[in-house]
Amino acid sequence: MRMLKVFIAYDVNDKIISAKQHQSNSQQSYFCLSCDSPLIWRNNALNEPWFSHELSGAPIEQLRGCTYYDPEVKSNERLAKLRNMAQTLAPVVSTRQWHCSWCGQTHTGVKHCPQCHTDIYCQPIQSDA
Repeated sequence: MRMLKVFIAYDVNDKIISAKQHQSNSQQSYFCLSCDSPLIWRNNALNEPWFSHELSGAPIEQLRGCTYYDPEVKSNERLAKLRNMAQTLAPVVSTRQWHCSWCGQTHTGVKHCPQCHTDIYCQPIQSDA
């Protein structure tokens, strides 16, 4: 599970704090503003601090609903779900024959009746093929 870096969090007193404001000697607990999951303060060699989600400390569904859940991963999950849904759809059957209940004529092609010039009374004729 990939999460984006978080630069703003809140502490146990509900005070909002940026990663740069964190005291390196502090043992303060921080939480995500979006999903309320526990965060870990991080720092790199360039002294650019951030918070990261503690992945073992929160349910997967809670993390998936977070704003900081990687949008690329989220997009791939949605695409996979859409593909799965598309595979379960029934095939599209094109109707070529129509019966107009207004004038009683049967015609092929478009739904529009050439006799009475309407299409609201045209019903598809099911083929046995």
